[in-house]
Amino acid sequence: MKNRTLASIDIGTNTFRLLIAEIHSQDTLNNYSIKEICSERIVTRIGEGLQETGALRRTAMERSIETLQKFRNIISRHNVYRTSTVATSALRDAKNSSYFLQEVKDKTGFEIEIISGEKEAEITASGMLIDMVKPQNAFMIDIGGGSTELIVIRNSQPLIKQSLHLGVVYLAGTYMKHDPPLEEDLNRMNDEITRQIASCAASFKEVFSEETVLIGTAGSVTTLATVAQNLSSFDHKRIHNYKLSLEKIKSIFSDIATIPSQERADYIPFEPERLDIIVPGTLILLKLMEMFAFDEMTVSNYGLREGILINLYKSVAGEERRE
Repeated sequence: MKNRTLASIDIGTNTFRLLIAEIHSQDTLNNYSIKEICSERIVTRIGEGLQETGALRRTAMERSIETLQKFRNIISRHNVYRTSTVATSALRDAKNSSYFLQEVKDKTGFEIEIISGEKEAEITASGMLIDMVKPQNAFMIDIGGGSTELIVIRNSQPLIKQSLHLGVVYLAGTYMKHDPPLEEDLNRMNDEITRQIASCAASFKEVFSEETVLIGTAGSVTTLATVAQNLSSFDHKRIHNYKLSLEKIKSIFSDIATIPSQERADYIPFEPERLDIIVPGTLILLKLMEMFAFDEMTVSNYGLREGILINLYKSVAGEERRE
């Protein structure tokens, strides 16, 4: 396939992400590399209040459409051949998502595809492994704003995948209503996270082996990797492939869980939008590692938007072969 500039937009429950890049493949290995041209991420919290009403709020939709208009302007400044726009948990769940999709199409021209939780896990897994030594067996997790995706792969092929209704925006809205959070609310959040993970633990453990490694992605995971290294700003080279220990995650959770958000900002000065959601995000990761007996996790700074781009590349390449 000719070198094409492609764009992907990941419409997450908490954050919208844009990536404009060229994809290069080694077809015999089914490996891909990305030559990034432009990358943007904006916190919109499209899923704000969704757990209370079942619908997207007007203010959240307006913020989100404004963000997509910004993305459209950025895309127009590059020679982008094609764009793929994909939405996940919030638009899967919202009863007025069709209204939002039409508004987006009318005001930006983007046609949004809403994908299932299992499809989200599969696409995310393909993106996470970019610029990594490919593991034979891996348990891969994506802690998002509206859901947490779990997938086990063996020799790059998915064996089992599951989407849990454990998103950091949902959990923060449900259990982080006080600042600092109440101990009883943290205990209730812990119980819900534990219950949902336990519901699928046995089926995942059945396909684990001694070689299975844990790989994690998304904002909570990369933020924890930044905090663990005492970085004052986000640094992709220091984050991607970083080994994050269970012991360190326990220490961070102990430090940040019961303090006011103003004090929590001392730990995360680079991303104030995460001062509430970092607590449930850390607890989800902590419980996953404890319940599946992992002492260490490899951090990936890639995920769904890179996977979307790979899928788009494959689609365009297939069209060109048929011509």
